[in-house]
Amino acid sequence: MSQAEIALGVVGAGTIGGYWLDHFATQLSLASQSCVTAIFRSKRALIKPRGVAIEGWREDFTAAAEQSDAATILEWIKTSQQRGQQTVLLDLTAAKTVSRDYVAWVKAGAHVISANKYAGSSGLEYYQELQRTLQQYQRSWLYNTTVGAGLPILTAIAERCRCGDEILRIEGNLSGSLSWIFQNYRSGDALSEWLLKAREQGLTEPDPRTDLGGMDVARKLVILAREAGLPLQLADVTIHNLVPQALRDCSTEEFLQHLEAFDQAFDSWRQGADDQARQWVYLGYIARSESGELSAGTELVPISEDSVYARLPPGNANFTVRSQQYNANPLVIQGPGAGPEVTAAGVHSDVLQLISQLKK
Repeated sequence: MSQAEIALGVVGAGTIGGYWLDHFATQLSLASQSCVTAIFRSKRALIKPRGVAIEGWREDFTAAAEQSDAATILEWIKTSQQRGQQTVLLDLTAAKTVSRDYVAWVKAGAHVISANKYAGSSGLEYYQELQRTLQQYQRSWLYNTTVGAGLPILTAIAERCRCGDEILRIEGNLSGSLSWIFQNYRSGDALSEWLLKAREQGLTEPDPRTDLGGMDVARKLVILAREAGLPLQLADVTIHNLVPQALRDCSTEEFLQHLEAFDQAFDSWRQGADDQARQWVYLGYIARSESGELSAGTELVPISEDSVYARLPPGNANFTVRSQQYNANPLVIQGPGAGPEVTAAGVHSDVLQLISQLKK
């Protein structure tokens, strides 16, 4: 391919990044005059100014990648623009440190597409600084896959707000891993059995307490709230942590060795919460009262057989959005809410949207 007008740099080539490179980067057409010219991964970088040969990117990375750091990415932005290219960085990591580089990337001239939740749920000071920088440098930041994978929940909320509608409540099963676990689990089962099955399928983080602790859902709530114009911070979210206190600070290996204690603690809580319930769902919610008071939280709640959450296929998500215009009859978005395939597809949708904007 000839020198691209739009140069894409992929930061993180793990599960999601690797899937996007394997299945979607090849779809970038000559007509779009865009291609991947850099892959940054684990302190190494493969930089090819005229475009990475996507079909063999893994082999090329192993053979030709060189040591890199945060400065390498800034240098790639600078040299790409010197060639007359517009630059787009795809942050497909789950790293807080990477998210803190967005301001520097934007100041250097890059647009950003993100599947990383840390920037959108960061402290209000950094979030506002990033928004100001994007406006000042007239750059775009797309992050539709940070909540709901490929589902258009953020797009729907943004559209409601553009129409002058006021969001009153958002509710959903926002964790793909916890959704899968509790769509299979029934009271009386050992919860750890379903946890281990989810882990074996790659549905949880390497340390499953990251999912069980509820912080992932809390971060998604902050992103949803900010999209709705609500100044929510993580400290404002009441979090239901499913990990007993005694197992929160040990190593991952120790936690996995004490799953019997985890099951006992969970069963004790479950029986106290509702000893008749058979099925459960881990929900996140944001609510605004008539007086304007904002509340947000995560909670594991019992559900009946006729609940919408009881009928979802494992791994599917359901979002309910109530607003002034959609109150008695709320807006519902439902579909696959997790997995590298749908997340990578959502990332590609953001890529195509941004390319379209840059071509105008």
